[in-house]
Amino acid sequence: MVNEGKIQPIVLLSKSDLLDSEDITNIIDDIQKIMPGLQVVPFSNEKEFGLVSLKGIMESGLTYCLVGSSGVGKTTLINNLIGEPIYKTKTVSKKESKGRHVTTHRQLIRLDSGAMIVDTPGMRELGNFSVATGLDETFSEITILSKECHFSDCTHAGEKGCAVLDAVEKGQLSAERYQNYLKMTKESNYNEMSYLEKRKKDKQFGKLIKTVMKHKNIQNST
Repeated sequence: MVNEGKIQPIVLLSKSDLLDSEDITNIIDDIQKIMPGLQVVPFSNEKEFGLVSLKGIMESGLTYCLVGSSGVGKTTLINNLIGEPIYKTKTVSKKESKGRHVTTHRQLIRLDSGAMIVDTPGMRELGNFSVATGLDETFSEITILSKECHFSDCTHAGEKGCAVLDAVEKGQLSAERYQNYLKMTKESNYNEMSYLEKRKKDKQFGKLIKTVMKHKNIQNST
């Protein structure tokens, strides 16, 4: 998704004060195994550590968008970056251990550094849609291997002569990474088909409305 949109991603590990340094290091290592070179910044709104590092990353003239579930501390982070509690926040529900929606709309905030930051409502899920180019870049090693497949339209899901499956069997390609590729490809294809199906239904409904209105106008004229 980020490759398709030409976005520079940064992963923020909120509430990192609840973990020890070894756990944080292990989490960062696991994340960077999936996407080497990815910036990962642990921070804590309560203890206010990591905020200086984050401010140093955010450049003047660039726009940053915070994306995450409700209750992870997005709005509190903005208040800390600004230096005062301008925006309303709520505590996480103790009963359900879930965040409560406080931000109900997107808002663009300018920091003193000149960087712009967008606060968004909490998201339940984030999906791919028609991101073939982005997937090719994200899984570049699979893209290269696919050129060696016996069939040019190989889906890498069980065909004979598949160079990708061969690499997985030989341990040259991580099985976990291969499964992530299949999952994201399937999700992108499914979302695209759902969108196209919705467009088709909307178009058919539009034609029906026009036909009904045309028939109604004819009746009124007579």
